[in-house]
Amino acid sequence: MLSKIIGVIGELLLTAGVLVALFAFYLLYWSGLETGKVQQQARDELQETWSTPVSLPVPAPDGTEPAVEDSWVPGSAVAMISAPKAGFTDLVVFEGVSQEVLRGGPGHYPSTALPGQVGNSSYAAHRDGHGAPFDNIDRLQTCDDITVETRDAIYHYKVLPVDGMAGAGEGFDCVPEGTNVPEIPGQHIVTPDRGDVLDPVGDATLLTLTTCHPQWDNTHRLIIHAVLAGVETKEAN
Repeated sequence: MLSKIIGVIGELLLTAGVLVALFAFYLLYWSGLETGKVQQQARDELQETWSTPVSLPVPAPDGTEPAVEDSWVPGSAVAMISAPKAGFTDLVVFEGVSQEVLRGGPGHYPSTALPGQVGNSSYAAHRDGHGAPFDNIDRLQTCDDITVETRDAIYHYKVLPVDGMAGAGEGFDCVPEGTNVPEIPGQHIVTPDRGDVLDPVGDATLLTLTTCHPQWDNTHRLIIHAVLAGVETKEAN
């Protein structure tokens, strides 16, 4: 009888081990392949869209200017983000931060500013599984580059000082003189309820990255803050 019980327990443990291995395979490998396919397709479509000339709206009879698009369509590919020191370039960004959206790559928090706007343009992505886009954002240090490319421009942000709050609120070497530098650290860890990390800070033009912390867990959030340091305007299509 005892031998049968031990045999059953052994079989259950073996089955559990196989299931864990399959889940790990999906999370680490297969989900990454799926995300890679989504990214490639979205990148091709986005670049094709950007290369297509834009038909400008005709002014109204009273001479008023047509409205300018100031929002992004939920779920659509809207930009490309790069942070070479964190190991990624030209990742397609989607509008929204639902789990469905983040399976395809980084997402832009809909309630936050668009790139280049005064406010806090904020983005989320996975740190494990689905390609782990933000796996290494903890490597970002003071003055490291984060760029966001849209149809019309490339926005260059510099990570704020990460070594405590020394000098916070004052200009630092890699941003133009007169840049509005907020009194917040370039990198910190917060609890998941800290939605205030997405809030605007005065009149600063910020970018924020968020991801789970530590890796393979979601008890906290790793936050990166950067400030706009320059804009490259593209030639009009």
